[in-house]
Amino acid sequence: MKTKPNPRYDVFVTELGKFKRRFSEWDGVAFRAAPLEFARLRKLLDGKGGLRWGGRWLVAARSRAVNLSTTHEAAIKESNANFTYHNFALSDLKPKVIVAVRLKLKRVVDLTAARGVRAQPWLLLDELLAEDWRKINDTGHESQSQAFGRAARDLGAEALLVPSARVRGGVNLIYFPESVASPTRIEILGAEDLARWIKKK
Repeated sequence: MKTKPNPRYDVFVTELGKFKRRFSEWDGVAFRAAPLEFARLRKLLDGKGGLRWGGRWLVAARSRAVNLSTTHEAAIKESNANFTYHNFALSDLKPKVIVAVRLKLKRVVDLTAARGVRAQPWLLLDELLAEDWRKINDTGHESQSQAFGRAARDLGAEALLVPSARVRGGVNLIYFPESVASPTRIEILGAEDLARWIKKK
């Protein structure tokens, strides 16, 4: 389904574009709990899953995005979001692989810091975290949070650092692989072991 752009996108582009300290550097390790179909090295960080299904910070069919968390506990809980949202049966729970990724990013929009973008009056972060983006998308519309993510990406952001809407105290890193200038700054830890054990049948 094609989604209608959220009108807040233009506000986000304008205001974020005017904000001089909109980008921060981020150097750390984040985690992904990936379904087996995306656990191979060439698929793990390509963002095609985000392109296909979308998420809180980017609507489906717009651009590639990879959802990571700064702790493996949060990554597991975030990966089960659709499972709990749709109240699937336990028989629908699929195996997953937890992978650590080291990222050195230069252009990150940080919504976790008390000062900075988060503190701006045109950004109501609590609303963005509380909205039911799936329900909004089902009506054929882009959510506010997705409009913000799109604005940040269009202004050159490599990633968003955001509070988790599901895990108390959790922090997520939404990584835009098409925006990263140097892929060498992204390293899958234990890549050799992963390639060894996750083999194509």
